[in-house]
Amino acid sequence: MDGDRREVFCLGATLDSPVVRELENRSCVVHLATPDDVPVPVERLRAVLVCFTPADIEPYCAWVSTHVQTLADYGVRLELVSPDDATLGQVQSRVGPALKLASVRARTAPPVAALAENIARHFAGARPRMDLKIVVADEREPIRKADEPLFKRAFHLCREVTLVELTGGRSAARVFAAHMTVEGSEAGVWPQPAFVKLDRSDKVAREHANYRDYAERFIPFGLRPNIQALVAGAERSLLVGDFVDRSESLWDLAQREVAAQAVTSLIDETLRGWRDQGYASDPVSGSLAIAMRDAGLWNPEAIVAGYVEKAWEAGVRVTPADLMVTLSAMRQMWRHAPVHGDLHGENVRVRNGQAILIDLASVTKGPMTADLAALETWLAFELPLGVDASRFGDPEWTSQIDRLYAPSAFRHPPGPCAPAARLRWMAAVVRQLRTMGIAAQSCPTEYQTAVAVQLLRRCQWDDGPAADRFRRGYGYLTAVRLIEDANGGVR
Repeated sequence: MDGDRREVFCLGATLDSPVVRELENRSCVVHLATPDDVPVPVERLRAVLVCFTPADIEPYCAWVSTHVQTLADYGVRLELVSPDDATLGQVQSRVGPALKLASVRARTAPPVAALAENIARHFAGARPRMDLKIVVADEREPIRKADEPLFKRAFHLCREVTLVELTGGRSAARVFAAHMTVEGSEAGVWPQPAFVKLDRSDKVAREHANYRDYAERFIPFGLRPNIQALVAGAERSLLVGDFVDRSESLWDLAQREVAAQAVTSLIDETLRGWRDQGYASDPVSGSLAIAMRDAGLWNPEAIVAGYVEKAWEAGVRVTPADLMVTLSAMRQMWRHAPVHGDLHGENVRVRNGQAILIDLASVTKGPMTADLAALETWLAFELPLGVDASRFGDPEWTSQIDRLYAPSAFRHPPGPCAPAARLRWMAAVVRQLRTMGIAAQSCPTEYQTAVAVQLLRRCQWDDGPAADRFRRGYGYLTAVRLIEDANGGVR
């Protein structure tokens, strides 16, 4: 039992209550409280026990509604106990949303010993560092006050933590490199930085499970973050692990035309354990696009109508529904294996030529070529720094895309561009990934279709600047052309 957080708040209990004796027998420090007691010492609490009676439902329910989120964010267990089902029903009707939290239990007349044992066995974690100084570097958006308890729990040994935000991706998650200043360590005050991801609790729990199920046994130890803690809160949670210090993103390397070694490392070393699973069974047959949809890799119904309208203005009158009819009728073959699900240049870090994954939130099982197609299309269609974000159009870029994404370039990888071309870096990384994709496919149209689907997936968002929306819209036109060719030239 964690001796640092042994205190239990009891509302509605008396000194001679059997549950109080049972808790004290288990080394808990019991405080009898009322709904008017403030403040609540959440940093010392292991649990809160609320014993309802028919006469005090309203004030106790009001207290629960006020404090339940804070208690959950600090790791405190909340036990709601009623003497009968009728009272419990009234409690449930008043605090219904609170009962959905994993840290909340509501029950009718449980055995006292079992109730006390459950409370005593609850792991609330070490005492949070309530005076932790949280600094977000480079004048980025500060941490919300509602999220600070999670950091105070995760970095309870620190007096200060500086968060350097890592960019990339389109989710609401925030990812940081956390540089700590610790206290009480004989080794020193500045340990290696940590990897921290802040996101919705359900998504963090799923990613934590993905690390356990897909990473620990299949990705080499040094090529993935090693998770240290899952700090669960009411609405948001933290995932904390080792950070790849003194590394840079694959995106940065690609734009400097020095990504070839890292790309090879990513596919042949980091992801090899996943990709090998595709050869443990025979190829699957059917519609590749449907398989990617069913794996959650894209949603044709989420394609933004504005991109379809732009295609119509360009004379391409094909809707997502039309494309699905074509894609559904195609008969293809592919190998089924674990896939990253959202592979792009910012969630791959590179150090000494080795590629390290830092995000496993979207891992699933699907067509093996989906990851290659996702990374290729992201690197080719993402808006680089230094490009005029307000410019709706880029003739040099579209010319290069037309060449690299011509249907013939999926039968044989495209050739190099001119030595002094501005987008030579883009052509180099696309050619490398295309060669890998064609080599890995199980039928002549597999990789071409996977690329088309990933281009359509990019059309599910339109919240970027004008230049980004132009590229996504051009990706829709490119996808239509590739699908038409893969279907034998029939639109």
